[in-house]
Amino acid sequence: MKYKFQKSIIFIVFLILSFSGVAQINVTGTVKSNDGVPLLGVTIMEKGSATNGVTTDFDGNFSIDVNSTKDLLVVSYIGFVTKTISIPENKVVTVLLEEDLQQLSEVVVVGYGSVKKSDITGSVTSVEMDNIPSKPANSIDGLLQGQVAGVQVTTPSDNPGAGAVIRIRGGSSLRGGNDPLVVVDGFPIGYAGDLKQISPQDIASMEVLKDASASAIYGSRGANGVIMITTKKGAKHTTEVTVSQQNTYSSFTSDLNLWRDPVLMAELSNESRTNGGFTPIYIGAKDANGVYYPSVSELKSGDWKYNTRWDDVVFRDPVSNNTNVAIRSQTDRTQFSLSTTYYTNEGVYINNDYEKLNINLNVIHKIFNDKVTVGGNVIYSKGNQNNNNDLAYWRNPIFPIYQDGNPINDYFLAGSQDYSHPIALIENRTNKNKFLDFIGSAFIEIDFTKTLKLKTQVNHKYGRSITDYYNPKIYTEDGTFNNGSGGINNWENSETVAETFLTYNDTYKEKHNFTAMAGFSYQGYEARTSDLKAYDFLNESLGNGNLGAGNPEKQSVANSLSETVMYSGIGRLNYGYDDKYLATFTVRTDGSSKFGENNQWAMFPSGALAWKLHKESFIDNLNVFDELKLRASYGISGNQGISPYLINSRYGQDQYYVNGRWQTTIGPGYVVGQDSQSGKKTWGGIPNPDLKWETTEQFNIGADFAFFNNRLKVTADYYKKHTSDLLRERLLSPSSSYDKMWVNDGEIENQGAEVTLDGTMVNKEDWGLNGMFIFSRNKNKVVSLGDAVSSGLNTDALTGIKYEFSGNQVEAFRSIPNILAVGQPINVFYGYKVDGIVQSEAEGLAAGLNGDLAQPGEFKYVDLNEDGVIDEDDRAIIGNPNPDFTASLNLNGRYKNFDVSLFFNGSFGQDIFNTKAFSEPSNTPLRWTQDNNTNNYPSLRDGRTLYMSDYFIEKGSFVRLQNVSIGYNIKDLKTAWFKKGRIFMNGTNLFTITDFKGYDPELGGDGIYWGGYPKLRNWTLGVELTF
Repeated sequence: MKYKFQKSIIFIVFLILSFSGVAQINVTGTVKSNDGVPLLGVTIMEKGSATNGVTTDFDGNFSIDVNSTKDLLVVSYIGFVTKTISIPENKVVTVLLEEDLQQLSEVVVVGYGSVKKSDITGSVTSVEMDNIPSKPANSIDGLLQGQVAGVQVTTPSDNPGAGAVIRIRGGSSLRGGNDPLVVVDGFPIGYAGDLKQISPQDIASMEVLKDASASAIYGSRGANGVIMITTKKGAKHTTEVTVSQQNTYSSFTSDLNLWRDPVLMAELSNESRTNGGFTPIYIGAKDANGVYYPSVSELKSGDWKYNTRWDDVVFRDPVSNNTNVAIRSQTDRTQFSLSTTYYTNEGVYINNDYEKLNINLNVIHKIFNDKVTVGGNVIYSKGNQNNNNDLAYWRNPIFPIYQDGNPINDYFLAGSQDYSHPIALIENRTNKNKFLDFIGSAFIEIDFTKTLKLKTQVNHKYGRSITDYYNPKIYTEDGTFNNGSGGINNWENSETVAETFLTYNDTYKEKHNFTAMAGFSYQGYEARTSDLKAYDFLNESLGNGNLGAGNPEKQSVANSLSETVMYSGIGRLNYGYDDKYLATFTVRTDGSSKFGENNQWAMFPSGALAWKLHKESFIDNLNVFDELKLRASYGISGNQGISPYLINSRYGQDQYYVNGRWQTTIGPGYVVGQDSQSGKKTWGGIPNPDLKWETTEQFNIGADFAFFNNRLKVTADYYKKHTSDLLRERLLSPSSSYDKMWVNDGEIENQGAEVTLDGTMVNKEDWGLNGMFIFSRNKNKVVSLGDAVSSGLNTDALTGIKYEFSGNQVEAFRSIPNILAVGQPINVFYGYKVDGIVQSEAEGLAAGLNGDLAQPGEFKYVDLNEDGVIDEDDRAIIGNPNPDFTASLNLNGRYKNFDVSLFFNGSFGQDIFNTKAFSEPSNTPLRWTQDNNTNNYPSLRDGRTLYMSDYFIEKGSFVRLQNVSIGYNIKDLKTAWFKKGRIFMNGTNLFTITDFKGYDPELGGDGIYWGGYPKLRNWTLGVELTF
């Protein structure tokens, strides 16, 4: 009986298994990203089942058994939107997963950690990196322009390798440095402005920390804001090879303002020299140097055959090349990334080539059951450049390139002291620079528990630059004077940063979330320079390749060494309650060897609060806001951006050619030579053992809004920064052989507002349209410049305002119009006011400076204090180089695989001091003459003394179409030999709307326009393929 029962049970089991096997069906398929890349490790689960699931293989394939075609499959993958799909009749599916942009942007990198974007309490902005392949930037500086509210990026030069000037919420210092700190993968590598080591293609994310609560964690290095860069790691559960190629073709945005008509040039030159009491040049005779200048009639008749366009000789339309090859891979435990970028740029000047190779290696590996993570990053950059960027494109067009215009002859020189012949300089002068940069870091992170982990990271940076130069005995001023001169300048620096910090993260009763971090940091920096010079060469065949060929008595050697050390303690506490109320508190203590023993250490605290109002029921019930968060923060940060050893007595050093040989003076008070003509004195600096940190207090309030299912996002901030104990070099009356001293003296203030509007107007499957508008306003002010007596300040006669000349200039040698005036914006222009042009001698009696007669055709200066005499007491503030506000607009559209983007940026309200206001060739025909009594342009007169006045002030507002990009994304390919691709065309600096008469209104902080050449318009063709 028992045996029969067992047989019955076995029969029933087999029967059930038989029916279940018949009932099950097999479903196969492939899972890819939205751009057609197969995804490894995607989870496919039968909906409603906790056990029936599989994952995709290397090619994104899967196979799963289900009970019925009516079942549903749930497809999920980290970083992508989860999909639920039905089973088709053929039981074969292809699933395309879209990236979860909200999830990907959820985590934001901040100092020494990361937080959810929704939990940020300070002013932190993430830079949109999606369009990097379409931006032909060879440095990351250009990627920031117009992308972050409160961040101003200007590019004063188009020379290859030239960096940009980056300011976050205005300048916080006068002499202590205003560049923001740049942190790459946790390593504070230095300050913005020279970031050629990082290729834009290697950047995964970039955040800008703007307020003190976010940047104070970096203490003395974060006073000017922080730019956080995270480089790309391994691809998502696959191996990818990406190749991108960009070629850029450049040309000037406008014609150069040069003499094209030699007849008009000669006529006006003769007129100017005659008015100045000099003999005209263009009279058909030789000048004092033996150079023949044709007469005006000779030029008019056409007998003179030379009209050289020197700009065509000196400039070219440069071509640049940017090639990037990257291999990225990721397994469950290892991430690997290797990227190589090769960049070349011909340069707009001939023989000004630039070449750079960047290599970036990233490796991260988990061991010991994923409890320990080790990793490292190596960035290697090497390049070289020919420095020929000062060639005389303004040279007289009547001069030929070669004697008699024949290339087989020697160069045509306008006398024995003609040192501006561009071809002669290029073919005979040597000025080459080679540079090498290495950035390396290694870390270990140990997860002791789910809530406690320890991370130690050691970083090292090394940089070297070598410049070889040689000036031949002819064609160059220094070479002619010294019978040949050459040298080698070597600069190298190294920096080591070691940091260890412990992080604790836990949640109590599901509502209280704590994250605490504490650690310490060490930073050691060393810089060395050496300069070897030789003169009086017997043989020039090797140039500076054999400096021993110079006269032994005329050789010089100079070198310097500077070392600094900083120790720091770091702490931060983040607290969140019920995911509504957030608080962040940080503190950092820095000790720097740059300051005296009593002032080496300083503490920099900060705090921030945030309230997620949209999670309150009284707001949530309004059904208006997807997000509504209020933020407030306060913090103190420091600045130590000065040279070391300023607390000590410093000897000045210079070189003078006295009594037939070069002698080095070492101050203070060291005299070379015996008589008043040859005697030279070098001054020194008074020691200041009480020198201390410059500190900046910053208060910030802000709000984050989101509406219409997150299709419209608004971020608004108001801030106020106050910097005190300014690090400044005070000029002293030369006594006791000292002429300067570094002090903590003065205060400045910045306050402003920032608004960012980010909207998605259309978001359909086949097409979309979105845009971002950024508005920034910053007003700065000099609050104090210290005690007027001890600081040697000047006093404005009209207003009583205390001021000093910018750049530590003194009145007698003042060469720029900027001053620092108490109660006024930084670097305002100071000078005379002009009320037109003197039309008669009677007017000239009252319009001349210091009682001199102003001739008709001269500037008519205004007697502001109405004392009947125009002198220095009639000067006033005549302009402000700081903009009232800046703005930018990004528009992005897509249709199927096509996309287009436009980027406008502008600056409004700033003044420009145009040193070329009436000397440009296009202006001189408009000059005052007896027959043309204009009130706008003075007469032409050689030898005229020009005084700084508002005649040179122009409005500098502008709007620029900075960038246009059109691209096509290649995806959903079934037979192609690559996974995805993109081709695009990009244009930059396409047009500028401005009233400024110079080449380009985008200038640096002093607002002075010195001329130069137009900005470059760039057209880029690019392609990127992923295998």
